[in-house]
Amino acid sequence: MLCVAVYSVLAALLYGVHPPATSATLPLCGCGDIASQVWFLAWPAHALTHGLNPLYSNVVDYPHGINLMSNTAEPLLGILFAPITANYGAVATFSLLMRLALALSGTSMCFVLRRWTRWWPAAFIGGLLYEFSPFMVGQSQAHLFLVFVPLPPIMVALLDALVVGRRHVVRDGVLLGVVVAAQLMISGEVLAMSLFAAACGLLVVGIRHPVAAREAIKDVSRGLAAAVVTFVVLAGYPTYVYLAGPYYVSGPPHPLSLLEKYRSLPGSLIYPTVLQRFGFGGWLDKGMRLVFDNGAEHEHTIYLGVPLLCLVVFILIRCRRVGYVQLFFLVAAGAWVVTLGLRRGHLQLPYTLITKIPIINGGLDLRYSFLMYLGISILLAIGLDRMRRDGIFSGIIREHSHSSAEDDGAERQLIEPADAPAFHRQLVRAGACLGIATVALLPMLPNLPYASSTVRIPPLFTAADSPLVSGSVVLSYPLPISWGGDNDQALLWQAAAHMRFKLISFRGAVPGPDHQPIRNAALLIPPDEAERLLVWGLYGRPKPPPTGPATTEAIRTFLKIYDVGAVTIVPSGPRTDAVMAYFRAALRVPPIQFGGSFVWPDVQGALAHL
Repeated sequence: MLCVAVYSVLAALLYGVHPPATSATLPLCGCGDIASQVWFLAWPAHALTHGLNPLYSNVVDYPHGINLMSNTAEPLLGILFAPITANYGAVATFSLLMRLALALSGTSMCFVLRRWTRWWPAAFIGGLLYEFSPFMVGQSQAHLFLVFVPLPPIMVALLDALVVGRRHVVRDGVLLGVVVAAQLMISGEVLAMSLFAAACGLLVVGIRHPVAAREAIKDVSRGLAAAVVTFVVLAGYPTYVYLAGPYYVSGPPHPLSLLEKYRSLPGSLIYPTVLQRFGFGGWLDKGMRLVFDNGAEHEHTIYLGVPLLCLVVFILIRCRRVGYVQLFFLVAAGAWVVTLGLRRGHLQLPYTLITKIPIINGGLDLRYSFLMYLGISILLAIGLDRMRRDGIFSGIIREHSHSSAEDDGAERQLIEPADAPAFHRQLVRAGACLGIATVALLPMLPNLPYASSTVRIPPLFTAADSPLVSGSVVLSYPLPISWGGDNDQALLWQAAAHMRFKLISFRGAVPGPDHQPIRNAALLIPPDEAERLLVWGLYGRPKPPPTGPATTEAIRTFLKIYDVGAVTIVPSGPRTDAVMAYFRAALRVPPIQFGGSFVWPDVQGALAHL
């Protein structure tokens, strides 16, 4: 319980001194990916209370729709926490879940590590690294679906029980199917990475131990069959929705040209970024230069630091005969190689192969650092436990007489040697191990607290006396499309308004022709003058449509075809007045000002009088 309490308190402090379910603040801003994540929590709650399907929706990207399973949604969390969303709003749910994600992930890893350790501080330290790795620190500023990861350690434990223990293969298989189904409904990307790593790990184990593999294959097959059946029963329909349901997207959501810059360099392992508290001077400058030019610091999460890197190498040498250390080092090393991207010079790297495999080809290479930290967390916990038990340099300076017995089964039964040291000697070892772990992990200390912003929802969308009519189809400025910067907040407004209106466009994966993803969620609905106008208003590029009768008529046609009921404009940037002028010319009536925003609440009525 002490571990759980520490994990929870630390997770709460990441975002400063705020209530855990606050509706007042959000990490970074209420825009971009965060606005999308809040919306993904709001829709299942709305769907359940209105008899709708929580896995797809047409209240965004109107008149088409979006598939939550094709996006970075977490519908299971939206369903489970629907009561909180209904009573306190989706922003409060998001705030609570971001904290729970970290606390539950660290707790899960700590409990799983007790399978392989007898010294609870070792398991605690492994869970701490898993909870606050640079991957978790970076992604917890925006991506709930990537940081809510208490299930992957449980998957590891169940696979271990299924392959190594083989005592209750059917039961373990059923539990594995439940966990895999749940993970699919939280993050298909994390599940794809985890299953890919599991398949590679099983292959390595089978190659290294062919005789044992042949003996185990019958039992393992029974367990995996039970897992598959359970998964189909629980997640068959969500899988159908993902593969062929309404508004599904086929193919990777990101072009290879974009993925190319989301990659790490070997130096990223030792040079800190702004995510670390102790990043300073030339080392920090070097680390930030390795971030390249995409500006997404929270995606560049490959840092270990020199002390931890040295400790990992030391543990690998000291525990070189421990099978779990070997296996999880290979997992960590393999994941790191994947983060290096598509190629180095003319050398094709493993990530190139991953981009060609259906289903798993949508994950960013840098996000495989999640598996790197998972492997290192397990390796670190086992290593510290062995160092405390047998001596820090045992296995390097001399071989113990019981080493052969350890090699045969110590990974499963951590037995104290007959000549166990006295209590004070163990205490000294424990203190030394804790000191070593502190020195190794201190450079990874997060730069706390995270930046946060006050949530401001324009009253136009939520006030009871708002002129915006419930059920209207809204063309909003700013438009909810990718790369909208701090102004991309329309999805947050819709979520806060409990879906009282429909939105044209969507910031996420939307299907184009043949269900291929539309890059940057462009509208692709003619005439395109309206889209050009709103995109120009956000970015200042490309050039705005020319003023004059042709553009005016094109905007009117757009509004008629898509039955736009209201045009809303929330002042955002220096081109707001220019955008308003286009719609004023098209509708020939001034907008209504309400709470600092502007709205044409009856667009079709205005068009009918022209």
